Amino acid sequence: MKYFFALLVCNFFILNYINAQYYYNDILSLENSHQQQQLFKQNKIRTVKAISKESDGSIIEDFIVEQQINEDATEITTYSKTSAGNKSTLKSTFNQHKISTTISVADGVTTTTNYTYANDGKLLSIESTTIDTFITTASNEQHLWFYANNGKPTKMIKIKNNTDTITVNFVLDENNLVAEEHWYRKGKNIESYFYYYNKQNLLTDIVRYNNRLKKMLPDFMYEYNNNGKLQKMIQVLAGGTNYNTWFYYYNATTGLKEKEECFDKKKQLLGSVEYLYNQ
Repeated sequence: MKYFFALLVCNFFILNYINAQYYYNDILSLENSHQQQQLFKQNKIRTVKAISKESDGSIIEDFIVEQQINEDATEITTYSKTSAGNKSTLKSTFNQHKISTTISVADGVTTTTNYTYANDGKLLSIESTTIDTFITTASNEQHLWFYANNGKPTKMIKIKNNTDTITVNFVLDENNLVAEEHWYRKGKNIESYFYYYNKQNLLTDIVRYNNRLKKMLPDFMYEYNNNGKLQKMIQVLAGGTNYNTWFYYYNATTGLKEKEECFDKKKQLLGSVEYLYNQ
């Protein structure tokens, strides 16, 4: 359960990586991080603390996640500690309202990620270097983004350790939104994802083919409130037969997230997280 909460809180404090879809991870999640940074700046937030609770409402005392924001919100540092004594730190640096560098340190592993942008603000590249001091290894990964004349992404090239290359091609729909994402290695299609949107052009579904069930199934489904903020997310778990549902609650004045709850397939509460902000 505590590992579950670690993932839950990291979804709020750090980039919302799904460990898959590159368009979601590199583009949409990055935009969410930029919006979060602007909310901190506008509301003059200096610290954030996550209060994790079990399904019975009891506080998980030995799981700690806190965040410190400097005066102009150009540096945001996240600290976490588990009951097992595991500690991690993530320092994010912003330039012109966009994240420029992150440095993550946890259990002897340091990952430094640099982001570059075009003059119009479009993401050009993400380059990450990971060093494991325990086993003395290092790895590198690059994401190189390419766009059409209308500014929409057409391709991303992922290069790992300067040898392993995956080309990701994007197909746009009639509204110039990314509708399909296809991965290729050595000319062979190895994975495909499909994106669906509502009338407000907000993402509603991320879908892919389930090999076990032999049909298209969603990995994620999203619903939004009247202000366009995410209010519900359904995450389909491995295998496609089980899922969790997340609900999000916001302060009507500041726009900051106040609480999130997670329920299982049987609609039983798994737990919740409340966020406390200080100026």
